[in-house]
Amino acid sequence: MFSNHLRPLARRRLAAVAVAGAATLVLASCSSGDDDTTSAEAGDGFPVTIANTFGETTIDSKPERIVTLGWNAQDIVYALGETPVGMPRYDYGADPNGVMPWLQDQFDPDATTLLDAATSIPVEAVAGLAPDVILAPYEGFEEGVYDQLSTLAPTVAYPDKAWQTTWQDQTTLVGEALGRSDDAAGLVEELDRTLADTAAAHPEYQGKTISVISLDEASSAAVYMPTDPRVQLLTEIGFEVSPGVQALADSDTAGAFYRDISLENLGDVDADVVIVFLPEDRPLAEYPVLGALGATARGGVLGLADQRIVAGLSQTSVLATPWVLDQLTPQLTAVAES
Repeated sequence: MFSNHLRPLARRRLAAVAVAGAATLVLASCSSGDDDTTSAEAGDGFPVTIANTFGETTIDSKPERIVTLGWNAQDIVYALGETPVGMPRYDYGADPNGVMPWLQDQFDPDATTLLDAATSIPVEAVAGLAPDVILAPYEGFEEGVYDQLSTLAPTVAYPDKAWQTTWQDQTTLVGEALGRSDDAAGLVEELDRTLADTAAAHPEYQGKTISVISLDEASSAAVYMPTDPRVQLLTEIGFEVSPGVQALADSDTAGAFYRDISLENLGDVDADVVIVFLPEDRPLAEYPVLGALGATARGGVLGLADQRIVAGLSQTSVLATPWVLDQLTPQLTAVAES
C-alpha cells in the first residue's frame, strides 16, 4: 500500500511486543552463545557504549554478523564495506527482489537474508540469524520490542524520536557500532560535499520555500515536519521550510515527523515549491484540491508518483541520496524556476 511506506508509524509496531513468545527465547539462548565462542575479539575501539532512546547499548567486540532493521542502516553498512546477514525486504520503491535500486550492486542473496518487517519486527527470524549486533538507528519500534531484540544481540536503536534520526547521526551510530567511526565520518563528509555541490549548481533553489506532503488519504494530507529527513535533505540543498509547515511544527507538542491536516486547509502549507507524493494510479490532475495552493497557479507543484524516487527521497542515506538527486534535481529545477 502506498500509505504504508510514507507514514512509517502507521505501518507498524503497536502490537509487536509479544510476537516472539517462547520459541524466540529458545532461539535467543541458542544464538547468543558463550563469551569464549565469539568470532570477534575485544579491542580496536571495543567495547563501545552507544546511547539510545531506551537507554544504552554496549558492544563488547567487533560485530561479524550484522542485522539491520528499519530504513537506511543497510545502506551505511554496505557503504562501509560490510555485508549484513539480514536486512528488511521492501515493497514500495524496491526492485522485484525486494531490494532498493541503489543497493542492487551490493546485495548478495547468498550472503543476506531479507526479513519481512512490513507490519511488525520479525523477532524470531532475527534470532535465527544469530546476530552479533542489530542496527536500527532509523526506526520506530517500542521499548518492549527493543527489550526483545536486546536479548538476541546488542541493539542500536534510534537515539531520540521515532523516525527522525538525521542521516548524519544514522551514519555516525552505525560507524561506532561497527568500529568504523573514522570511515563513517568520511562518508558524512562526502555526502555533505555532494549536497553543497548540488546547492551551488542550483541557485534557483536558494531561499525558495518548500513543503512536502503526501496525498494518500481521501480526506487528509500528511505534511512532513522540519525534523523529517526528507525535509532536512531539501533544506540542505538550498530550500527553506515554508512558514505554514513551521507553524505546524511549532504547535506540535508531540514532536511527530508529520502532521495530518484536512484537505480544506491545504492552503495553509502553501510554498514556492510543493512536493506531493501521489499513489501511482492517481495523477496530479485528479486532485482539484491542489487548486487551493498558490504554487499550483505558479507551476510550483511537483507531483511524485514514481515509487523509486519517493523511496529514494524518503530513505535519506549515504547511498540513496546521491542516487535520488540524479533523478530528482531536473524535476525540482523545472518547478523552482517556474
